[in-house]
Amino acid sequence: MGRTRSVVGIVSTLVVLGAVTGPIQAVARSDSARHAGQHHSHSSHHGRHSHAKAHKATVLLHKAVGRPGVYSVRIAITWPAVARHGAVKLKIGVHAHRARTRGPGRATVVKATVHVHGRVLTIDETRLHGRPTLRIEVKRIGALRPTVKVTKPKPVAPAPSTAGTSGSSTSSASTTTPVPTGVAGSWHLIFDDEFNGSSLNPQYWSTGWFGSGITGGVGGASEPECYDPSHVVEANGELDLNFTQETESCDNGSHPYTSGMVTTNGKFSFTYGLIEFRVWLPTTSNGQVADWPDVWTDGQSWPADGEIDVAEGLGGNICAHYHGPTNNGAGTGAGSGDTGCPHGTYTGGWHTFAADWEPGIITYYYDGQDIGCLETSGSACGPANETIAGAPMYIILSLGSAANGTITAPTNLRVDYVRVWQH
Repeated sequence: MGRTRSVVGIVSTLVVLGAVTGPIQAVARSDSARHAGQHHSHSSHHGRHSHAKAHKATVLLHKAVGRPGVYSVRIAITWPAVARHGAVKLKIGVHAHRARTRGPGRATVVKATVHVHGRVLTIDETRLHGRPTLRIEVKRIGALRPTVKVTKPKPVAPAPSTAGTSGSSTSSASTTTPVPTGVAGSWHLIFDDEFNGSSLNPQYWSTGWFGSGITGGVGGASEPECYDPSHVVEANGELDLNFTQETESCDNGSHPYTSGMVTTNGKFSFTYGLIEFRVWLPTTSNGQVADWPDVWTDGQSWPADGEIDVAEGLGGNICAHYHGPTNNGAGTGAGSGDTGCPHGTYTGGWHTFAADWEPGIITYYYDGQDIGCLETSGSACGPANETIAGAPMYIILSLGSAANGTITAPTNLRVDYVRVWQH
């Protein structure tokens, strides 16, 4: 990823979320209406419906979306100017949100990314205080993935618990323990997330880059995107980081793109071992790697503690690099100090990307094949040497805009699993 890398050549564009054909319908489900068997459906000036019962009554909103898919939802909530303590609770798909007034004339915005399996998006609105007006905008950002996956070993997910001298965590016992792809040896699995749940596991992961909620990127204000938790979706046995052309505010400014990032910073780290990712890379129309996907590890003090870019999309290629104290973090490509971008096709399907980090040396593997290494001293990996740090590193999954060149949106980085082994 390279924290000092700048992003250039990006034209900022303001994009309003596209409207979806079809009206918004609502059905009241307050206790009194339910017991009486009544259903209310009244149209308002803003194209939504409400019911007569105001205090803590629930309205079931139906938004026609045309076809199934993954949708980005933005809801702007306003209360009358006289409302000082307005509050509303929303359930958008599986996501629950609570919103309050921000002041006279100011809208409170709620965002979510949801999977819609039919042709209607359902939103529960529970009024807690006041009579809010909702302006709902949705945008289709992708297709639903098949619910049936290729069978793979499913060990019991480890709970990061006992810290060893390496700063890593031990895992739970499993009847079937995965092994690294194409890398022989005696391995002990210390971390494994198969992303088989319905939401990101907070025991392992946080969203964004050093902050909660919507954050800026690694490069700060120079990056065209913000990172929004709503663009991180775990479902159907995988984790998706969704990249959209959608204006967000972060780093004290407005940015024309929004994406997702997750890290294990403060929750899991390891010193030495083999880390493997199984991912489906975002792809351009001509089959190259789109934008700036990266599956990587990072230390707490950069560049002294090192950074391992296991698979990083650069200029349409997928590349392996290490950034460390040598040359103040400039970075070196795997194998003889070359670009670190091996020949081959790594788009259009699932691929494994791994790095075996041992004292003084890192060896990279793509689909189980050794693509090159880097070492502190010697010539086994080529003439270029790079000081390989030995401080603990945490895991990062990110999808940024293109480091240079054309930006593709919408698109996503799909992650099947992340695993770490030690000897």
